[in-house]
Amino acid sequence: MKTYILISVLICSLNNITFSQNTLQYYISKAEINSPLLQKQNNNNKIIDLDFKKYDAIYKSAKININSSIIFSPVLSRDGSENKFKLFTSGNSDYLGYDLASTDGGQYQSIISAEQPLFTKKYYKTNKTHYKLQRAENKNAVLLTKAELKQTVTHQYILCVQSEKQKENIQKNIQIIEYQIEQMKLLVKEGIYKITDLKLLEIELEDNQIKEEQLKSTYIENFNTMNLLCGIKDTAIYKINTLNLKLQPQNIDISLFSRQFKLDSLSLKNEQNISDLQYLPKVSLLGDAGLNATYRPTPDRLGFSFGVSLKWNIFDGHQKKYDQEKNQLFLSNIAIDQKNFELHNNIKKMNILQQINNSERQITLIKKQLSEYDELLELYKTEIKKGLISVLEIRILINEISSKKEIYINTLMAKEILINSYNYWNL
Repeated sequence: MKTYILISVLICSLNNITFSQNTLQYYISKAEINSPLLQKQNNNNKIIDLDFKKYDAIYKSAKININSSIIFSPVLSRDGSENKFKLFTSGNSDYLGYDLASTDGGQYQSIISAEQPLFTKKYYKTNKTHYKLQRAENKNAVLLTKAELKQTVTHQYILCVQSEKQKENIQKNIQIIEYQIEQMKLLVKEGIYKITDLKLLEIELEDNQIKEEQLKSTYIENFNTMNLLCGIKDTAIYKINTLNLKLQPQNIDISLFSRQFKLDSLSLKNEQNISDLQYLPKVSLLGDAGLNATYRPTPDRLGFSFGVSLKWNIFDGHQKKYDQEKNQLFLSNIAIDQKNFELHNNIKKMNILQQINNSERQITLIKKQLSEYDELLELYKTEIKKGLISVLEIRILINEISSKKEIYINTLMAKEILINSYNYWNL
């Protein structure tokens, strides 16, 4: 009993998992919840279920109809000296109107009829297969839509991280320059450096502050675009976490893309099977009961009838053969498309992996270089206090470090974009 309670609590907690607003998974989950395409695909499942219930009713349930009518055929009698309008005839010989058989009392009908299709097992089975294929196609479409949403949102999230890291890089520059300005003020007072040297550093500080504001604006723009993609109305701007994507292994069964081609082929074959059903004999049990009178409705005109109907398409000019040949060509086109897609997809993934490996080598080299730059900056900080180097040199070094860090950030984010792309095409 305790184990059952524990499992129930665990399931409930898993169903109510929420993600922090600064994580990638939060935005992916919001995009899935708010996606109109996924909402419509969910409705498509309900439509498919209703269609199957309709087919079930067509092939298993009887059709019951009520037909009621009262028909009068009045005449204009010309017997005698005057023309008279009569609702019913009474043996007139000279009149205008329908034949006496149709005008001698009207027609009265109120019949309930039923038709029960027989031997429909093959019809039902073929349409049930059609239903299952539709469900499978829609399920695969949902998975593809989620994958596309994940790739798109992840790409935009990477752009947000990139602009945030670039902003942090400039902020570190500002901190270094502000520290150097404070040191420079003391050195100017001591006469080691000129006031113009201090002004150069202050101008450099202003340049970096302008860049910081520009990058803040870029981050806000990227963040708002991500909110738009996810259908999020919140106007607040949040600082998001960095990310480190991993290459996902390929599905050991069959990829979502290949499965779509397979389902298309199966659906085409099943559509041919449905088309072939029209060439099977259709047998139905018929029956009706009610009133059917041609003079006046009386109880002795109540009755019933029953029988069996057969409909069988014997010949239609070889249309079945033409449809089968056409479907074979369609199947051939699907096979060609699948082969072409898989070839190009494999080439694309190989190219992406090569670019990822190249990015990793670049990142390793840049990190080593940045470490050397940091050591050099510490040496410059010591030497500038002694007046051994010019302000222009320290300014150039700071700009070089900032530029190199920007290259490092861009290369790192480019690698994340490549991994994101690879994971999508490797589904």
